[in-house]
Amino acid sequence: MWGVWKSVRAYREDPEWQYRKRESRDWVKAFGVPGHPFGPRGNHVKHVLEGRVRGYEATLFHLAAVHQGGRHPTDVSMYAVAVLTLPGRLPATSASVASLVRWLGTEPLPPRAGTPVHLPSRHKPRMVTCSVDPAFAERVLTEQVIRMTADATMGWRLHEDRMIGWIKDHQPYERLIALAETMAEILAEFPASVWQQGPTGQEREERQAR
Repeated sequence: MWGVWKSVRAYREDPEWQYRKRESRDWVKAFGVPGHPFGPRGNHVKHVLEGRVRGYEATLFHLAAVHQGGRHPTDVSMYAVAVLTLPGRLPATSASVASLVRWLGTEPLPPRAGTPVHLPSRHKPRMVTCSVDPAFAERVLTEQVIRMTADATMGWRLHEDRMIGWIKDHQPYERLIALAETMAEILAEFPASVWQQGPTGQEREERQAR
């Protein structure tokens, strides 16, 4: 933990970044709770850092995701999380190394995202992949993207106009910036056509309900 605290002290005084010690549970809801990597019984966010990474607005933070299971009434999984703001909304989609999220006991996507279609995975380490739009997922979840995700031992999820990425345990900001850079590299693998597509399944359902 010494490396984490040393990093926090350095970056909270960096003029290129904005630091906040903690955030409320309501603030977390903007990221599609309880989709991965958030817990179904609560989420505690600390050491929020905001700035830019590879041209994207980036939010970095430490997450304690509370879930049920194990020997105790509640268990907590620790993550380091990076969020990139995207130039447009994309269909809810997720890819993660399975070991990172197996204890959460929740669907990869939040309930309002729509019904996720779990996609087959023949990779090692075992991956968890799903999307509300299988045709979109086929275009973006290429072998290269899956390999990049696995090599970084990370998970990521598309939620509206954000990409949320996570790695295990609370990490120094240098590791979080590297995570955000990997996310930007994954986004660079997406074909240009995905940014011009029509409304997502959830948006179509909302329009039909009006």
